[in-house]
Amino acid sequence: MKTVVVTGGSSGIGLDIARAYTKQGANIILLARNQTRLDEAVSECKILLKSDKQQVLSFAVDVTDKAQLANAVTAIKNQMGAPDLLILSAGIVASERFIEQSDANFDAIMQTNVMGSRAVARAFLPDMMSRKSGQICFISSLGGIISTYGYSAYSASKFAVVGMAGCMRQEFAEYNIGISVVCPPEVDTPMVTKESEHILPQTRFIKDIGGTLQPKTVTKATLKGIAKNQFIIVPGVMAKLSYWQARVFPRTFAAFVQLLVRHASKHK
Repeated sequence: MKTVVVTGGSSGIGLDIARAYTKQGANIILLARNQTRLDEAVSECKILLKSDKQQVLSFAVDVTDKAQLANAVTAIKNQMGAPDLLILSAGIVASERFIEQSDANFDAIMQTNVMGSRAVARAFLPDMMSRKSGQICFISSLGGIISTYGYSAYSASKFAVVGMAGCMRQEFAEYNIGISVVCPPEVDTPMVTKESEHILPQTRFIKDIGGTLQPKTVTKATLKGIAKNQFIIVPGVMAKLSYWQARVFPRTFAAFVQLLVRHASKHK
């Protein structure tokens, strides 16, 4: 029976992916900061259990807290052994202009989105290497492969995740460990809802062009991509089109985005 660990598993993309793997008969371990939301997430997953042998566990953990994470990892290994699959979905976002963003806010995004994901992967990789199997899937963003106005910290963190994952994919192939990165556009999640209260008009306008996906669309693409050991997974037709245009016609695409920024700035 597969064991899946999901960070950021109490809501949004992480929870939806956890529900999907629950339906497939996997053991699920959810990590997130808020115990109340974790308890609700565990209840949601338990409703979907296919077997009384499946387990759904949760640990209240801030992935940037080394002591909390170490305790949780030890408990997971003692209770369930090393996971077969890591879904690294814990993340934070902020739409702020580079010059206006404080050092503390920039650092917080980098710590959670990059260092937190690295820490969780690093904690379980030795076990995967020993048994020569496992998969790790980072939840990045379309903002991790296409720069977006107002996301100097967020895009920096998500670009870093893509780069780190690419190196890991090369390094751990010999151990039969698959590495994937999901790069969705905006997704209808609690994090995005909270961000919308303070999002810059230019960021909002650009993101509206690409549209907003439902978590189930991202989950479907993620599970399919992981099953194929696909590296970059881009859910959504518009997101795929944007990614293709940015790669094939970078100058034209950059000019088009700058045109959108000027339009949004003029009409804000």
